[in-house]
Amino acid sequence: MKTQPMNLLDAVNKLLELNKQGVSAALEGTMSGIQVRLNKDEGLPLELWGTKLNEPTVWECLGMWNPTINEWQSQSWQIKYDD
Repeated sequence: MKTQPMNLLDAVNKLLELNKQGVSAALEGTMSGIQVRLNKDEGLPLELWGTKLNEPTVWECLGMWNPTINEWQSQSWQIKYDD
């Protein structure tokens, strides 16, 4: 399931809320093949995930992510999760 588009801060807050409920979720923006997830060990910080170019169905962690103010204000983020 995907939620309606929202800014990144609202999307992160929703991600945290779902995480507390035990729901595994990720953020998706306008860039295809990119997701933002919570670190599974600590619940924070945010991790940037992407698909491998030669294996678009395989996700790999691209490292920690420190969003810029422009990224926080983006209006194109959605939460993706199974309910």
